[in-house]
Amino acid sequence: MNALFEHESTLRLSVFIGVLATMIVLEAAFPKRARTQNRLGRWSTNLGLIVIDSLLLRLVLPVVATGTAIFANEKGWGLLNYVAWPAWLELIIAVVLLDMLIYWQHVASHHIPVLWRLHKVHHADRDIDTTTGIRFHPIEILASMLYKMFWVVVLGPSVAAVILFELILNGCALFNHANVKLPSSLDRVLRLFLVTPDM
Repeated sequence: MNALFEHESTLRLSVFIGVLATMIVLEAAFPKRARTQNRLGRWSTNLGLIVIDSLLLRLVLPVVATGTAIFANEKGWGLLNYVAWPAWLELIIAVVLLDMLIYWQHVASHHIPVLWRLHKVHHADRDIDTTTGIRFHPIEILASMLYKMFWVVVLGPSVAAVILFELILNGCALFNHANVKLPSSLDRVLRLFLVTPDM
């Protein structure tokens, strides 16, 4: 578990760069919509925001969701720690619950005015592509991490579950915002499990 935590940054960065590069190539080869703006200017803004967001998280919070999971598990905190689940089942339950909680956070960000003021930075992107999936106001990113940390303490998921959830969340954000035209047969199957770009 500690080895996974020690290599989390490398793993996250590798998945981020891999999915981002793949989506950029697919967007160039199979675009859904014609671009209306210069990519360089938009990408500078969107990628600049993720750098600011990442630095803010590291500077403001001494631990993030994975560190919170280690702490909660050492203390035996969280609802998932009250039952001796098989590791694979706990992993699935934790990832599904965390995904549901992030979904409700997203719904709230569209309906609560103060949250919408922050979240509309994401929606202000006039050309939607994979980099839109990382375009968020720094305060929204900080609030989102605090929200995740709270639920990690309440649920008590394993470190592996938190890392897997965050990898899936970040990878899916890059995928489902991509300006990619998928074959309709593939889209029909994928949308049973994931939010596709067409959805």
